[in-house]
Amino acid sequence: MKTKTVRYKTRSEKVHTSKRQRKVKEQQLLYSESSLLPQSLPRPHELKPTLNLSAVFDECHNNIYANEGMLKDKIFHEMVKLLVMKLHDEQHNAENGLQFGITANEYKSLLANSPSGFEKRLNKLFSNVRSAHPNFFSDDVLKLRPLTLAFVVGRLQYTSLSRTAGDIKGEAFQVFVSRHQRGERGEFFTPHPIVKLAVEMIAPKPDEKVGDPACGTAGFLIQTVSYLARSHRHFDKASYIKANLRGIEFNPDVALSASIRLAFEGGEGTEISCANTLLENEQLNGTFDVVLTNPPFGSKGKVEDQRILKSYLLARKWNKTANNGWEASHQVLAGQSPEILFIEKCLRLLRAGGRMAIVLPDGLLQNISNGHIRYWIRSQARILGVVSIPQEAFVPYGTGIKTSLLLLQKLPAKVESVFMARIRNIGYDVKGQPLYKRDDNGKLLRSASGAQVLDDDTGEIAQAYSDLNNGERASRNENIFTVQDRSLNSRLDVEHYLPRDKKLIEHLKAHGAKPLGMIADILTESDDFRLAEDAEIKYIAISDVDSRSMQVVSPQIIKAHEAPSRATYRVQEGDIITAVAGASTGTPKQATALITEEEDDAICSNGFAVFRNVHGVEPLFLLAYMRTEFYLRQVRRMMTGHAIPCVSIEDLSKVLIPIPPVAKQRRIAESISQTLAMRREAIRSGEKTVSEANELVSQFGG
Repeated sequence: MKTKTVRYKTRSEKVHTSKRQRKVKEQQLLYSESSLLPQSLPRPHELKPTLNLSAVFDECHNNIYANEGMLKDKIFHEMVKLLVMKLHDEQHNAENGLQFGITANEYKSLLANSPSGFEKRLNKLFSNVRSAHPNFFSDDVLKLRPLTLAFVVGRLQYTSLSRTAGDIKGEAFQVFVSRHQRGERGEFFTPHPIVKLAVEMIAPKPDEKVGDPACGTAGFLIQTVSYLARSHRHFDKASYIKANLRGIEFNPDVALSASIRLAFEGGEGTEISCANTLLENEQLNGTFDVVLTNPPFGSKGKVEDQRILKSYLLARKWNKTANNGWEASHQVLAGQSPEILFIEKCLRLLRAGGRMAIVLPDGLLQNISNGHIRYWIRSQARILGVVSIPQEAFVPYGTGIKTSLLLLQKLPAKVESVFMARIRNIGYDVKGQPLYKRDDNGKLLRSASGAQVLDDDTGEIAQAYSDLNNGERASRNENIFTVQDRSLNSRLDVEHYLPRDKKLIEHLKAHGAKPLGMIADILTESDDFRLAEDAEIKYIAISDVDSRSMQVVSPQIIKAHEAPSRATYRVQEGDIITAVAGASTGTPKQATALITEEEDDAICSNGFAVFRNVHGVEPLFLLAYMRTEFYLRQVRRMMTGHAIPCVSIEDLSKVLIPIPPVAKQRRIAESISQTLAMRREAIRSGEKTVSEANELVSQFGG
């Protein structure tokens, strides 16, 4: 009997065998897939629009990534080549036979490394496309391997890009581009409901020139075309795009995507320029009837190029004037947030009387530090409307910044009523998943066609604005209303002008209420307690106040030099302190307390406002009133910031305090006094009980 010799494979041999086996399996799979391919190239009538172009793009991207080992930017450019080739084929080869496709026999030839007409045909198509759109490509070859190229072409060949709905193409491009480009400079893609709302409110006309100086993937421009096509029966998309639409985008790859999107709609792609809009170009100034834009926000840094800054008034230091106005100095700032410069640039781009809609962070509409910006805006334009966008709207797109849509008309303009609205439902959640309307029983609502109805109220807002402009009665409620232009103060945020709060303020004024600043002194000077160094101090933070009992419950004992930087004001018995910063500000949990003998001489955080020498009203009545919804609503109206809500001392001093009859004030004050006394006694009783328990336990050797 012969002995069989067994030879064990080396590690390299095992790896080689594994790769060969995997390759055989892949080829077997590809052969089976080839049976699904047609025997001839697709015909024009066989091309169909798709409802999920994003999924197609995703499959193509993943296949290229898995089989080519390319970086994201390389994948992006190869996909762009193929998409433009596909579009060009649909637009120019329908009569003579489509070229963008692959047959089953060609696929099998590729697998067998046999000659095939596929590569030659695709390369010729690419050559024709490069001649037609030279600005779309940075190189002159297709870099994907034949099998990868075959997969992408096979996946796209029966899809009609020309006939796929603009919204679907827009979503697909937004997802596709964001995968490669999102948020590098603070730029974020604009949610489709906001884009649609802005366009419908501005309502461009077929003869108006529309521009977007920070166009991204051209969402506003594409939606303008869609709006005009819906509104006018004989609208010529291709002619309008070429004659009237212009976009500028700083990022070359994003600009390329915008060009392709316009080409999909019938444009030439040259309507988009890749440039820095903020560099002054006087040839563009005054050339647009409408500007629609969502500029990059300043979270990624400020513009510091002095060539840019010196061209803008809003890049200078501004000073208050004697008449409570503002004037620009000659001092140019070292840096400025881009969205501020874009406001000025957009107004320059508009002709006299032109209209614009711009998405801005709420801080520009409400913060005291930006008062000069709002002053300048109102010196150049009239406010047409403001729409508050919910904070979650931009979360799926890369940021949680609270924003609003600001509509302006460049002077000369006459505006009497300013439209204001709050979007309560945007149609999706923070993960971007759609939300649908339900009836009172929780059952999904459906349209006449049976489709689920998105929970999105932007359509109602757009209709109300249109009604107002057409002289019809616009719907009015807490979320949609108007404000007289002459009633606007230095703030432009919607939440500052809610009708319910306006009625409250009018009611309080009618009954003799006085501003808080008139009935109490507000501490503004910080104490020099740090000079004491090693001396112990009592420190009161916001967390040391129990809002329910209106007492300081646990002041901290620390060394003066260990006090946090927030430690600012020295309080004394009889003072009232109330929080002016933090998540609880303006809510029933807002920290408000009376300073008693026990906290006298303590140092409190500058997160508090300190009221002293209360006069004209019982101090304890004031303390009780500061817990009421009437007070808290006024505080909320004055608040700024969303990540860290706060209210300025100046604004807090304007909160109205009613002055009831003295007897009624004293009755409430006496009740508060008794309540505070009982709570102090309860605390002392609790401490005494704990002390007795300690003594008892110590008797047992504890």
